[in-house]
Amino acid sequence: MSTARRRLPLALFTLAAAVAARAQTTCATPNCVQGGKPPVCQNLAEPRTPNVFMTGSLTFDPANPRIEPGDCMTWTSAAFTHSSSANPCTDDSLCGAPPVAACSYDTGNVAVSNVSTCSYDAVKFPAGTGNAYYCRIHASPTVGTMRGVLQVTTRIVLSVNKDLATSSVKLTWTGGGVTGDVTYKVARDDVGDPHMPAATTTTADPDAGTTGTTFTDTGDLLNATTHFYLVRNKQTNEP
Repeated sequence: MSTARRRLPLALFTLAAAVAARAQTTCATPNCVQGGKPPVCQNLAEPRTPNVFMTGSLTFDPANPRIEPGDCMTWTSAAFTHSSSANPCTDDSLCGAPPVAACSYDTGNVAVSNVSTCSYDAVKFPAGTGNAYYCRIHASPTVGTMRGVLQVTTRIVLSVNKDLATSSVKLTWTGGGVTGDVTYKVARDDVGDPHMPAATTTTADPDAGTTGTTFTDTGDLLNATTHFYLVRNKQTNEP
């Protein structure tokens, strides 16, 4: 009898652990993938996909991330197990049931140091919209600090021109930004990889600071190396 009593808690613990493991992604929507990327995200340049940290202080950083229509975003759990879930998703901290039809995206329960990458279809997430989200584990759609708004800007349309007088490349663009904060960052990759991996990509402000809409790469025409440029929205947690 004593042996049986010792084994019973172990058996219950093992069963509970198995259920918890299965529940991590049961509620995740098909447009979110843990430990990988949805197919539509795999060929995007890396600087185009912002990352949001789900923190130990029970906040999202940044809380109001910005993407263009059709973009992707990664959600990294910096401490504890968290989720990023659209408000219409089922408020289930265990992630034990499949997503309801109204749930436009749900990362599932993302364990510490893990990452979920989600794609945001331009039809479901059109330009100019704000989509409220929250952590099912540490907040609700209306209560708690672990909530935010995913902001979809208009598309950034980029033009590239040559300035032969200064042997420079000049970028100009329109679009992007949100009401009251239209700001940008410019990324350049010097290695010749269109994915613009972080290890070889530099980031700079536009000519007139983050609110500017031009960027001059002075003397770049004298360089025979192929360069790739990308202009993106500045996130609120960037300098």
